[in-house]
Amino acid sequence: MKGKLWHVCVQGNGGQSMFLDKSDVLHFIDLLGVYSFYYGVKIWAYDILSNHFHLILECENPQRFIHALRISYSRYYLTVHNTIGSVGRNGYSAGLLNSKEKTIEKIIYVLRNSVKHQVYPHSFVDPYNSAKYYFLTNHEDSMMTLKPVGPKCKLSHSEKIIPEHYLLDAHGNIYPRSFLKISSIENVFGTYDNFMRLITYPLQKESDKQQKNKDILNNGDEPNFAKVTDLQLSELILKQIRPKQFSSLSDIEIVSIAILCKKKYPVSVRQLSRVFGIPESTLRLRMQQGWQTRSATQRGGESEVLRKGGKPGVLQREGKRAGKPGLPRKKIY
Repeated sequence: MKGKLWHVCVQGNGGQSMFLDKSDVLHFIDLLGVYSFYYGVKIWAYDILSNHFHLILECENPQRFIHALRISYSRYYLTVHNTIGSVGRNGYSAGLLNSKEKTIEKIIYVLRNSVKHQVYPHSFVDPYNSAKYYFLTNHEDSMMTLKPVGPKCKLSHSEKIIPEHYLLDAHGNIYPRSFLKISSIENVFGTYDNFMRLITYPLQKESDKQQKNKDILNNGDEPNFAKVTDLQLSELILKQIRPKQFSSLSDIEIVSIAILCKKKYPVSVRQLSRVFGIPESTLRLRMQQGWQTRSATQRGGESEVLRKGGKPGVLQREGKRAGKPGLPRKKIY
């Protein structure tokens, strides 16, 4: 290993979503591949959730790479979702991995992150996790039709040229094995069986934390994994409100949609708060007030609902009812 090894985490501002549909995540993975090439950074592992992402990087200092990566993604996000301002918190955490034990611990932490947050039951099920790309000789690869990038192929929403030796899938996205440091991860874990054992079962530190949370909540049940992920929820809402975007919804519209989603889908107010970018306590209070208003107006024969009919993506009335990137924070491991 020539450079230093880092664990980097970038979080959404106030815990809000940084990725609103799968196209956002796939474009971000494309950016990882392209910018790592131009900045001489080796990507060992990644896991991307709706409101944060984790990376294991090999380089001398990740600051310039992370800064460029975030600026490019922010420009894409602002254009596609018609918003303003930066995407995510100004700062990010960067921890130096200076021992083999710490390296193994943090790689497992990254690859098990979506399991830890009860989004997916296993890392291999997570479509935005690099776990499934290692040890491919030991398990069947779900490779789609791949083709070489070829010369002077520009990355969408960017001026960067995709390296010619990369491979593209059938949808035109970069195949992650084109840029992942596969051999480094495989050397760390040694065998496929050892790798699968460590990413399938939590380490003692994670188990102790899970037990502590159960004790606090007085809950002995098995983990309750999300039936609808944040990303799936935001995609459902976007599909209904188009051509509008989240940024153009009024407070009344947000509350109306949140109430409807809570009734229609197995989602929590916390999930809705992340998707809409509103503090959970604020959204919960507005939903309670909105529900009371809704009940009162319905008794008067008025209602406002989110409908599929007519012009898509518009809150329509029925009857008379009306209804609105920065510097790293280094961790000492």
